[in-house]
Amino acid sequence: MRISLPLTKTVAGNVRKHDSYREAWERIRAAQENNFFLEAITIQESIISDRLISYLSGSTVRNPLCLEGKFIPFKQLIDYWRAEFPEGITIQDYPNLIEAVDQWRVARNKAVHAIVKSEPGQPTQPIDVFLEKAKAAAVEGERLTKEVCKWRNREKTKERRSSLREKPGLSRKSKQKS
Repeated sequence: MRISLPLTKTVAGNVRKHDSYREAWERIRAAQENNFFLEAITIQESIISDRLISYLSGSTVRNPLCLEGKFIPFKQLIDYWRAEFPEGITIQDYPNLIEAVDQWRVARNKAVHAIVKSEPGQPTQPIDVFLEKAKAAAVEGERLTKEVCKWRNREKTKERRSSLREKPGLSRKSKQKS
């Protein structure tokens, strides 16, 4: 596994976020190539959580999140997301993106805990079974992470368009400059 190099220039705001995402996706790829599926799954959850927090903290949400430095568990983020879209979110490969992410959350939890966890007095599952389940969770997690990122980008575009419509008297060019 590669070790990240420190940034050579000072960056701030979305540039830093972009660098973090680039690093995260590179680590997901490298982790899967090297059979470190738990690392891939963990980073995928982090990205999905970040995209959900970005949306749920926004001004267009009925009940915006106010984090105030608090950690919000993944399941709770999904529940908040579901409350904003009670009919679900349909996209090409998923009849309901929210439910697919929630089902993946369960599979992810099982994968993360399965390597040594078992009922008292019972053996753990065989390592090859564990690895197959972890790999399946990582592969599905990558697909879902990409879909959640695309969904969030579409929502941002809608938010920008909506805010531009709310500013009367601005032409399209003057809106883009501001």
